[in-house]
Amino acid sequence: MTPPRGPGASHPKEAEPERIETPGTAPSTIWVGAGVLDTAGRYLASPSGRFLLVGAASARTWTERLRASLPSAPLLDLTIPDGEAAKTLASVDAIAEAAFAAGVRRDDAIVAVGGGVITDVAGFAAAVLLRGIAWNAVPTTTAGMADAAIGGKTAVNHARGKNLLGAFHPPRTILVDPLCLGSLPDRDYRAGLVEAYKAAWIADAALAARAAAALPSILAREAAVLRDLLAGAARVKARLVSEDVRDAGARRLLNFGHTLGHAIEAAGGYGTLRHGEAVAWGIAAALEISRRRAGLSDSDAGAVRAVLSGLGPFPAPVRDPNVLRPFLGLDKKATSRGTAGILLERIGRARVEESVSVEEWLQAAAIMTLS
Repeated sequence: MTPPRGPGASHPKEAEPERIETPGTAPSTIWVGAGVLDTAGRYLASPSGRFLLVGAASARTWTERLRASLPSAPLLDLTIPDGEAAKTLASVDAIAEAAFAAGVRRDDAIVAVGGGVITDVAGFAAAVLLRGIAWNAVPTTTAGMADAAIGGKTAVNHARGKNLLGAFHPPRTILVDPLCLGSLPDRDYRAGLVEAYKAAWIADAALAARAAAALPSILAREAAVLRDLLAGAARVKARLVSEDVRDAGARRLLNFGHTLGHAIEAAGGYGTLRHGEAVAWGIAAALEISRRRAGLSDSDAGAVRAVLSGLGPFPAPVRDPNVLRPFLGLDKKATSRGTAGILLERIGRARVEESVSVEEWLQAAAIMTLS
């Protein structure tokens, strides 16, 4: 089994990428296919026809490849650092300053190229620049393709927690090219897959079964199985987003593993654990609560753990309740009734449990396991 070749190679092109729509008042179009980046100019959207490129430092080769497909030179070509440390208001200000210096107009559009941090930051910059301009997402990491770039949630971190400053601002177009994953570091690749499998576990049992059986091929980065998993995850998210644009109902199912996962990520210091690694531990805790509260069977819990174990091993998380408690209290889903939890009833069906207490999450964190 041969993984896709690196970014400098020429790649075989698929005849046509798959098109997935997220309908609603601010629709997005998702294109999924190997080699779609080389024809990006056919799909990217800008009312004026002018683009401002904002790319991650690690995605520079892909930014250059995309630029070559544009009909004219971009108005702006800005590189910002990788990683959670760059997910700040300072990065948004840097994008704004460069955009103003380049003469940005209300009908121009940003193109964000990189992982979930870049699409979050550049998308948030697009949301606030001139009270909102269009943007496009070109995720080049597994987590970005499966989750972060889809749905219109844009945000930066605050010292008190993850994604506490943000806006709903969907991209016009999202390009998902599995060939970009060929050169992604193994740790980042595996961590990002957690988000793709998560989508299957909450809403598509058939996809979950196929992806579990194909795990060795997925780990080998075979383009065909990757397309199936990534397109399936995109369809799940597109459906839930179209039903609940403002994240008040069904869309919250996408937070499976994120309640405790975000607390673990923040408590350990951003960048210590990859986002997907923290979510994996959050899923492990949610499985414990799901068995007690939602009737999740031992066999389904074991099947989820088996995939997570295959994606790992993941670094050990923070478990100290005194460290985790303050971050759980700041969860964006918290209400006067408690911190909402996403529980799994069975593989392919999840539900929102409105009142899972902080203490329940801390008890689950103490016993969670991925084996």
